[in-house]
Amino acid sequence: MRNLLLAFILAGTTIQVAGQCIPNPAYQDSVFGVWPDTLEGFAHANLNVFYSDTLNMKVPSDGGEIDPQFAGVFIDSVQFNGVSGLPPGLGILCNSQTPAPCTYLTNILGCGLIEGVPTQMGEFPLTFNVTAFTVVVGQTIGVPYQFTGYKIIVDPDNTGIAEVNGPVLDDVHNVPNPFADRTTIEFRLARAGAVHLKVFNLIGEQLREAEMYGKPGVNRMLFNADGLEDGIYLYKLEADRTSFTGRMVLHH
Repeated sequence: MRNLLLAFILAGTTIQVAGQCIPNPAYQDSVFGVWPDTLEGFAHANLNVFYSDTLNMKVPSDGGEIDPQFAGVFIDSVQFNGVSGLPPGLGILCNSQTPAPCTYLTNILGCGLIEGVPTQMGEFPLTFNVTAFTVVVGQTIGVPYQFTGYKIIVDPDNTGIAEVNGPVLDDVHNVPNPFADRTTIEFRLARAGAVHLKVFNLIGEQLREAEMYGKPGVNRMLFNADGLEDGIYLYKLEADRTSFTGRMVLHH
């Protein structure tokens, strides 16, 4: 259950209703889910460095998709009530899908945005408080829940050192690998800038290309393998004259 309704982390210790996130269209055709999940987790933050990470979610209408004990219980919507444990300096913005604050409808892709400048290092476990609304005998009933399993780690501010003495692009890997449909390429930047992704087959033919603007610290770029056959592919990430080439395995 924590990997699903936990989606509703859409406000911080001080709830901010108006969000600025954009749901990732790669998840539009998913039945339901939360991305990143508790295994992938949120990106690491750096002390006193601006941080931003987006959570995408789609809520199922049948509670049994979240937990078998709720099979047959119709979920109308879910409202986020708050989160405890956020690193000082971070808050969460929510893009509400109804006139009510921080409320999300079922079967519609939504998102939340965690942003701010962390002012304390450490590992911060998060607890999310939500209310799921269902209709019983014509009456709307709100059922409160708490979800755990996520955390944000705030590392030292070493971006300046990396910028002077090390590569702009570092710590590149993709998760999961092998993967069935989608994989996330995670990387660290010493400073903000454009990041280019190219994907090749083993004979050097370029198959895909994408670009994003990365922030200092940990970044993520989603790669969707729609239309590609099972096999081994090479991906090349480039940022400010620094490049990395990795190998990923697609197995539907």
